[in-house]
Amino acid sequence: MVISEAGRLLRHPLHLLGAALWALAVAPDAWDGPRPAFSALTAPMTLFWGVPVFFAAALVTSAARRAGAEELLGVLPRGRADRTAALCLAASGPFAAGAAAQALLSALYVATGNELERFPTVAELACGPLALLGAGLLGIAVARWAPVPGAPALAAVVLTSFNLVVNAAGSGDGAGPYYLLGFYADFAVWGPAPSLAAAGFNLGSTGWHAAYLLGLCAGAGALAMLADSPRRLPWLAVGAAASLATLLTGTWQLP
Repeated sequence: MVISEAGRLLRHPLHLLGAALWALAVAPDAWDGPRPAFSALTAPMTLFWGVPVFFAAALVTSAARRAGAEELLGVLPRGRADRTAALCLAASGPFAAGAAAQALLSALYVATGNELERFPTVAELACGPLALLGAGLLGIAVARWAPVPGAPALAAVVLTSFNLVVNAAGSGDGAGPYYLLGFYADFAVWGPAPSLAAAGFNLGSTGWHAAYLLGLCAGAGALAMLADSPRRLPWLAVGAAASLATLLTGTWQLP
């Protein structure tokens, strides 16, 4: 079931569109200078690929409901909770695809001798694929908890607005001190136009930021399972632990 759901998610037109948008966003910048090369490897995946994954996951999860076939699925040996669990595990598909895409881009950098401000750390590289994982899990949770048209779009607007606020909060120019609380975080500093040369990095711990994103992923997965699981207490415990971990790592990552 997990393999089947992962295939549906990976083959979904919006997921394929997200991968194409990421490639198109990276292509003009990756060999355009030390700063763009670094950011192309670490930043664009969240926005250009992650947002389509969120909507793809929501649509895959709600496909039976929208087709009026949920009653037919009720007679299957596997119940709704099992199907939700399979969908959550299937969200690792975009994560793996994102990691493979970053590995390919990194290999191209090495093969072409591309100059970067510095090569990203493992934590910095992990943030993009983790954002894809979280987007998939959150899309599943939204589809389960708010099975109404427009709910995923509203959730996307709220999350995007939050990201825009924390990226600039407390600073008149560039990234503010709370930028790591967002899901789209550009670690490199934008220098003077055309911003191609190395200009340093924004403050804060990128390692704790990766842990923060992982905590958000765990929370989104627990939220999705709470919608259908007959045993809610374990998932409430997982959600509480994920919330505490997210709160702590979200604090520790700040400069």
